[in-house]
Amino acid sequence: MERAGIIVVSVVAAACLWGCRKTPAGPVPEQTSPAAWGVELVKVVAGMDVPECALYDHERRQVYVSNISTSNKGYWVEDGKGFLSVLSPEGVTKKLRWVDSTDAMPIHAPKGLGILDGYLYFADVTALKRVAISGGEVETIALPEAKRLNDVAADGEAIWVSDVELSKIYRVDMEGKVREIPAPEHVNGVTCHDGKMYAVSWFHHDVYEVDPAGEKEPVAFGLADHFTNLDGIEVLDDGTFLVSDFTGGKVCTIAADRRTVNTLVELETPADIGLDRANGLLYVPQLKLDKVVIFRLRKE
Repeated sequence: MERAGIIVVSVVAAACLWGCRKTPAGPVPEQTSPAAWGVELVKVVAGMDVPECALYDHERRQVYVSNISTSNKGYWVEDGKGFLSVLSPEGVTKKLRWVDSTDAMPIHAPKGLGILDGYLYFADVTALKRVAISGGEVETIALPEAKRLNDVAADGEAIWVSDVELSKIYRVDMEGKVREIPAPEHVNGVTCHDGKMYAVSWFHHDVYEVDPAGEKEPVAFGLADHFTNLDGIEVLDDGTFLVSDFTGGKVCTIAADRRTVNTLVELETPADIGLDRANGLLYVPQLKLDKVVIFRLRKE
């Protein structure tokens, strides 16, 4: 099935795509067993402005989208042009510029999003910012020496934010206390699930389990041969990982065995993905196409 530049690939297809490599070695085919998940296209939400992250809010039943808003690939420029949008779960744009940049509190190329204690947090290049979801002014949480803050995750007690340039993950608690933990080199997407933390590396294109306590070094899954530049990561309740390969142009599943990789869907520049667990909806920003694509996950 191909619509609007999207190719949905069955995870039980006889000929799955090979993962992209950055080194001249023989191709490693994606495995086709155990087969578990497929998707169907629900809606393409147009009208975004360089969308980087989509986050589903299960409590308020709405979706937040970070918009970098640049016409010259200024993905890390502090230009005060960024904004946040809010959608319905079905993809109706409730307010395009729900939280907008102002002279008093500019928003710079916002990326990862996370929710904690009624606040929406977002990565803002060199600072972590937040806004009360009920309304209010944008607030800044300064992080030491931050360079390129990328993804945000919440575990119910704290916010975690990655710095892709410094290869750091920061933990920020509700009192604003900050500490660092060991992170994969060039860490990009991060997620918390069932008491564990996982992350992906942009340049090393692998998936890692990260120790939230900061006592152990990250452990790679050993799947770098399948991917090019990994961006977003989520974990389903059955232990299946969902990852977006931005340059590779695909969203993939990794089975709970941490070895079996399948292409779920092919689409251009998939960025930081969001997940509605209750309704099985996957939200995929297409950064360079100014769209958010909604898929329904299904068991094959």
